[in-house]
Amino acid sequence: MKTLHKTLLISGLTALLSMPASADDIDEAITTATKHYKAGELSQAIAQLDYASTLIRQEKGEQVKKVFPAPPSGWKADEASSDVAGAAMFGGGINASRAYYNDNSRIEIQLMMDSPMLQAFSMMLSNPSMIAMSGGKLTKIQGIQAVQKIDGDSVEIQFVTPSGAMVTLSGDKAAQSTLLELANAIDLKKL
Repeated sequence: MKTLHKTLLISGLTALLSMPASADDIDEAITTATKHYKAGELSQAIAQLDYASTLIRQEKGEQVKKVFPAPPSGWKADEASSDVAGAAMFGGGINASRAYYNDNSRIEIQLMMDSPMLQAFSMMLSNPSMIAMSGGKLTKIQGIQAVQKIDGDSVEIQFVTPSGAMVTLSGDKAAQSTLLELANAIDLKKL
């Protein structure tokens, strides 16, 4: 019976996660978690807290999409998208991306936030020897230390913002100046 109850709870939470959250939904999940906790129903309390944190990440994911710059002159862009991973998936976090393109080139900007996986990249970025060994070159984007790698016809720039978000820009080497223009136009204050 407990297995059926958990299955129904997880199914219900999954269905609810596909709908936009409201502050009331978040408050209700936290209140419900507190009731379950006080009743000694720890699994249900955890499930409700996971649900509340996922709703908050979804809200933040929608806000993050606003940091992407408008396409430069002569370029077009897809709509920005964001995905939220719960704590069970790689420790959680928010991923957002937007692709820019013209007739000749394509550039993609990806953001990763609130993920424990960012610690490893931050450590690498603080070690210039590791960057040089990996074929990277140090550069600055909006005053932030970044790593630039060129591999054949592709270029990639990665940096971690003061708020802890990792930004990756990748594209065709022929569009390197546009890639740098986009990197410097990301609204980092909204992260």
